[in-house]
Amino acid sequence: MKTLNDLEEKLILKRARKGDREAFAEVYDFYVVKIFRFVYLKTNSKETAEDLTSEVFLKCWRYIKRRKESGEKEIIKGNKLSSFLYKIARNLIIDFYRKKQVPTIEIDDDLKDKIKDQKQDILSDISAKQEIEGLMKALSKLKGEYREIIILRHVEDLSITEIAEITGKTSGSVRVSLHRGVKMLEKAMKD
Repeated sequence: MKTLNDLEEKLILKRARKGDREAFAEVYDFYVVKIFRFVYLKTNSKETAEDLTSEVFLKCWRYIKRRKESGEKEIIKGNKLSSFLYKIARNLIIDFYRKKQVPTIEIDDDLKDKIKDQKQDILSDISAKQEIEGLMKALSKLKGEYREIIILRHVEDLSITEIAEITGKTSGSVRVSLHRGVKMLEKAMKD
């Protein structure tokens, strides 16, 4: 999957700020899978992840459009649209859990099929499914803060700085939380 470098992201954001729908469509194409995966790993529900992912891009477009019309202060820091999208997603997930108590749901077969490597033989396929299930169970035992930072760093491959911007923490705090979270995850995986 192609990713945007900083310059490409700034140029697309500049076009989107001028109301260019095609530019925003490019933003959507580049980030929809990543945002969906992030939301899915936090909610464990395909339907919820689809709904919240749509809401992320709708809120982003409304923000860009409203800002253009009203001239309000820019909140997309350093022209990092990806961080802004993750921050919207994170806030929507928090709101979702505040509004509704959702029972924990096991990973569905659709995600398992997408995660597995098509070239694996049957034995390694079974092993991979067991590993993923074990990892998801271990992740679900962690505090939400640690789980979120681990997902952003190791699944979404974001930098410490980007994670700090998304979570509103300092880079040092993110590093400490990541270190503690990984240690707790290792312990949970052993159990």
